[in-house]
Amino acid sequence: MVQVAGDDELAAGLRLLRGEWKARSGGELDVRAGSLDDLAAGLAGADLVIFPSRWLGHLVERGDLRPMRRSVLDSAELGFNDLFPALRSGELRYAGQIYALSLGSPPLMACYDGAAEQSPGNEPPQPAARTWDEFDSIKTGAEAPRPAALPLADRAAAISLLGRALGYIEPHRRSEALFDPASMAPGITQPPFVRALTEMVAATEPPPEIPLDFAAALGRVHTGQSAAALGWPTIVKTSAAIAAATRPLHWAPLPVGRQIYQQLQATWENQSTPARVTLLGAEGRLVGVTTATRNAVAAFELAQWLTAGDPAVQLSSRSGGTLWFRASQVPLAGKWLGPPGPAAPADQAATIAAVDQALATDSPVLIPRLPSIDEYLNALAQAVRSAEPGEASARTALEAASAAWESITDRLGRDKQLRAYHRHLNIDEGGPD
Repeated sequence: MVQVAGDDELAAGLRLLRGEWKARSGGELDVRAGSLDDLAAGLAGADLVIFPSRWLGHLVERGDLRPMRRSVLDSAELGFNDLFPALRSGELRYAGQIYALSLGSPPLMACYDGAAEQSPGNEPPQPAARTWDEFDSIKTGAEAPRPAALPLADRAAAISLLGRALGYIEPHRRSEALFDPASMAPGITQPPFVRALTEMVAATEPPPEIPLDFAAALGRVHTGQSAAALGWPTIVKTSAAIAAATRPLHWAPLPVGRQIYQQLQATWENQSTPARVTLLGAEGRLVGVTTATRNAVAAFELAQWLTAGDPAVQLSSRSGGTLWFRASQVPLAGKWLGPPGPAAPADQAATIAAVDQALATDSPVLIPRLPSIDEYLNALAQAVRSAEPGEASARTALEAASAAWESITDRLGRDKQLRAYHRHLNIDEGGPD
C-alpha cells in the first residue's frame, strides 16, 4: 500500500497506474490519500510513502524510512545520475544517505507579467527586476510602477521571507542561516532577516484584506493586477483561478540583494555580481520505503518504477508541488507547464532554462528538514504577518518568532533537534537513534 500525504493530484495519478503496475509485477497497487496531519500521526500499514520533501528529517528521525538500497541507486533503470544536481547532491541526501527518491522539487522563483513587455520577433519579455528593490515596484514599458503581489497566507509568508533574506546573506553561510549548528539558536533576528521583513512590510502597505497564498499571488499577475509574484510554474497548471486568466507569465530566478551582510565584520557590503539563491523545500515530493513494509523487495522496485521513465513523467506532472527533475525530462517540460496558452514559445523556453539553471547547482539552500518543521514555519509566518511598517517592528516580530522557535526546540528536545539539524546538513552521518 502507498500512502500519499497532502497531494490529492498525485494520489489520483497513482491510481491510474494500477493496471500498468499489475501487468509489470503481478501485484496490486493500493493507494491511500491523506493529509499532513495523517502523516504526522503515523504510517500504519504503508509499504511506500509519498510526502513533501521538507518532511524527510521528520520521517527518518521517527524511524519510518529505510535507506535506499545500493542496488536501486546503482541500477541503470533508475538512472540516478540523470537527476539534477540540486536533487541528487542536495535535497535527497540526509545524514549522508539517500532515504527517498524524487518526484520533483520546484525551486522558489520570481514570476513577472509577460504581457507588459512583448518584444518583436517573438522574444520573451525581460523584466529588469534583478534585485529585491526593483522587484517590489517594477516599471514595465511605458506603464507606471506596479507593486508585486507578495504571498503571505499560511506558510507562504515564511517562505517568502526566507527567499528574500537569503539574498542578503553570504553564500557560504546560507545553508546554516536559520539555526546555529552549535546550539540550534535561531538566526532569524540577524540583520538580513530584519532588512528583508522591513522591505516586505513596506512593499505590502497597506496590507491586503485577505493574505494571498502562492496561487492567489500568481493569479494577480496572470490577470494584470500585479507586476510580479513568487511561486513556481506548476501552480499555474493546477490552479483553476489562474487557468482562467489570459496574460503570459515570465519566470526567472529569485532576485538578489544589492548588498550582502558580512557577519564577521557586522557590516553591509555592496555586491556587483551577487550569487543567486536556489531555495528548495517549499514544496517537492519524495518517495520512501517504510520500515514497516513486509515486502521490501517489491516496495523498492515500486519506488524505482515510480520515479524513472514514463511512469515518473505521468505521475509527477499531475502535481502542483513538483517539477521536471531529470535532464532527460527537459524536452517533456511542457507536461508540467501545461499548454503554452498565450505565452510565446520563446517565453516558455526561457522558463525551462531558468528552472534548469536553478537546479544545476549541487549546493542548493534547503528549508531545514527538521522534525516538526511546519511548526517552525508557521511561527515565522505568523510573525511576518504581525509586523508593522518600520525596522523596529520587524525586529520585534522576528524576536517573537525566535522565542517561539526556541520553545518548539526545547519541547521537542534540543539535543534531538540539534542532531537532526546536523543530519540535515550532512554533518552527522549516523542513523536515527
